[in-house]
Amino acid sequence: MVKIVHMADTHLGYRARRGTINKWAIENYSKPYEQDIYDTFLKVMMDISKMKDLDFVVHCGDMFHQPSLYNTYPPPEPARRTLKQGLDLFFKNTQDQVPFIYVEGNHGIFRGYEFTPFESHFTKEAYPNLHYFKEADLLQAMKTYKSLKLEFPDKNICFYLFPYFEFRTVEAYKDRYDNWIEKQQPLKGKEQINIAVAHGSDLDGTLHDKINSEDYGYDYVALGHEHKLREVSKTHYYSGSLLPLNFKEVYENQGYLIVEIANTTKVLTVKKIFTQGFLKRIFKTIQININPKQSLEDIEKLLDLELNRFITQEGFVSKTAARLKFEFTGEMTFERNWQINELMARKRRDCFSQPDKYNIMQFIWKVSDISESLEDDLSSGIIQDYILERPDDEFKVFVKEKLSEDNTNYNINKLTQFGMKAIKKALNIMEKEKEV
Repeated sequence: MVKIVHMADTHLGYRARRGTINKWAIENYSKPYEQDIYDTFLKVMMDISKMKDLDFVVHCGDMFHQPSLYNTYPPPEPARRTLKQGLDLFFKNTQDQVPFIYVEGNHGIFRGYEFTPFESHFTKEAYPNLHYFKEADLLQAMKTYKSLKLEFPDKNICFYLFPYFEFRTVEAYKDRYDNWIEKQQPLKGKEQINIAVAHGSDLDGTLHDKINSEDYGYDYVALGHEHKLREVSKTHYYSGSLLPLNFKEVYENQGYLIVEIANTTKVLTVKKIFTQGFLKRIFKTIQININPKQSLEDIEKLLDLELNRFITQEGFVSKTAARLKFEFTGEMTFERNWQINELMARKRRDCFSQPDKYNIMQFIWKVSDISESLEDDLSSGIIQDYILERPDDEFKVFVKEKLSEDNTNYNINKLTQFGMKAIKKALNIMEKEKEV
């Protein structure tokens, strides 16, 4: 029996930026929610380091939150110190006997460089059982047409590594990646446990189809990139992040997985360990419905009723201060929309200027006019609603019209399926990008 801890997307250094103020920094100059993520990471590293009969730990990318595609700053100093502290703790408690395997994700890397922030506070020699794989390692493997894998003959197990790589953005890379990935196919007839460790998702096209299918016959596929702990298939799992990063994720499961694989039968046992319960602060979305008969004073009373729930005798406490998002929906004029934004800006100033009264860390809002979802045209902002109204029928008509224009013979049903899959993926990505 081989026992593996599968984790990912720790995002050390993540900061809730919108709707917060800087003066609530804590001792190490990080923001309160940033500290929550550090504390949770260290607790998990302590817990798994004391786990009985543990053979391997795999981390599937995004150890740090930055740098990223739109943020070239390196990880904050507390994030890098937390990583070193976690690794010191883990290898000390396991007496350097348990390998820790890491592949880079799309966060926490300097694209195009061989140096990675992951190795900025220590040398590889300091941790003989730490194995990490960078974008540079993948490029070298592709260049030499060699497999990127890690074998442990004494445990009869082989890990196939897939660091994050935007192979579809450049045609030359796509072709080379398609060819190289054949080298990542486990050898037939070799009786060993084969594990794929990858960062990417089918939703945004960052996970190659061959990793995401059953074709290669991996005994287990450990995935990172999606922040929800979930089973994709009987052998493919996302471990998710350790804590929710935004208001959408608070409704999802976060944690890590304990995977046991029988040596001969390859039978899997997967245990889910949920970590969102470690969070002591409230993470709340508050719905407020607006109708034309309400005065601004009525709306303010509703708002005060909600805010009064966060008045405490201690005032602001960094470990428990709430993250709040107000969602205003209903029928409203442009003037009312503007009034609500002015009201919310004032209320946020009031809350943040009275830390001895309000236990609130983040205060953001969104105003949506119900009429936007009732329009029949394709004006900006409602294209998504229109597409999702009768997606298959609408797209099929569109494809049929286009094909008839040039007398091309294709399978309309198949083209419709492929097109709708692409559209839904794109819309899913758009929604995630809009969330804070």
